[in-house]
Amino acid sequence: MSGNLLNLSYLILTRYHPLIKCNVALSGLNATDDPAPGIAFARSLRESGEWQGQIFGLAYDATETGIYQDAFFDRVFMMPDPLLPELFFNRLQQICVNSNIHVLIPSLDYELIGLSSLTKYFKGIGINTLIPSAPALRNHLKTKLPDFCSINGFKSPQQMSIVHPDSIYSVVAELGLPVVVKGVIHGSHIAYSINEAIIYFHKIRQRWGAPVLLQEYIPGEEYNTDCLVDRDRKVIGAVQMKKLALTDKGKGWSGVTLYDKSLMDLCFAIIDKLRWVGPIELEFVKHGRSGDYYLLEINPRFGTWIYLSAKAGQNLPLAAVRLALGERLKPLPMYQTGKMFVRYSLDKVCPLSQLAEIMTTGELDLSGKSYKGIN
Repeated sequence: MSGNLLNLSYLILTRYHPLIKCNVALSGLNATDDPAPGIAFARSLRESGEWQGQIFGLAYDATETGIYQDAFFDRVFMMPDPLLPELFFNRLQQICVNSNIHVLIPSLDYELIGLSSLTKYFKGIGINTLIPSAPALRNHLKTKLPDFCSINGFKSPQQMSIVHPDSIYSVVAELGLPVVVKGVIHGSHIAYSINEAIIYFHKIRQRWGAPVLLQEYIPGEEYNTDCLVDRDRKVIGAVQMKKLALTDKGKGWSGVTLYDKSLMDLCFAIIDKLRWVGPIELEFVKHGRSGDYYLLEINPRFGTWIYLSAKAGQNLPLAAVRLALGERLKPLPMYQTGKMFVRYSLDKVCPLSQLAEIMTTGELDLSGKSYKGIN
């Protein structure tokens, strides 16, 4: 087959889909050195060529950097704590009076815990979701990771929960240094000394509460796999990425797509045991000596690097919106390996009045008067 025909076949397989028209609300707007997935998700939709509508950002703090990104968001709304589901739902009802939301994509770990009980209520006001069941979400929790892996035969680092910094001495005596200090919901730091571990303990406890987790440090390279699972628990797409550069918080700042069949098989096995539905990110470290993959974390949403999946040929955010709307999808074609992302920072200059507007009114219109969304 000629090169032109191969390219045409690829375009037919990956690009020829009916245009979907819907308004999407998504959270996770922060884009600092500890970023959230919202902007990457929005960017994947904007550039797909297969979607039309408005994107509504849902924010919890007026300093979230994505709030002011008019290239990606049409409107931004301040939201109450998602761990108070009734207040969150009431706020969505208020928003829907003037702005139709067809698909809701929660992009933060702690949101899903509170929102999983609301899916039937969302449907009642016309909002479609793709949220895992409450039992599946409980299994993904970091506190349950060692037991989940032990029961199902997956390798994971040793881990202990503590509520007081005095416990760090005995735990480090058992796990050794360096040690990974983690929050039960979010936050992770590598401590190379007892003093560092104590500092990170207090930092995480102040932000996320107790207990705080101390995890065995596994030397090796880190790999992430982002997957999308339909309501029949069939994997629709999966993209692997090897981290090339990390921030001091351990977040990937650069990475490259690759394919390792043994890792992909392991991801499918984990998803099957979780009985998962929706987006999921599996984080691994490949042991530097044995070559075994150790499961570090299960995140109940796409990773912050999910835009890479779209550029590599599997637009998982777009597919997630299609699944949320009730479409039945076939597994996506193989993605391209050797695609690299490098994260960088840009200054966004905007009127101070935008900050004042969202702080005083709880919403910000970025769309301009000429833009019309989907009704």
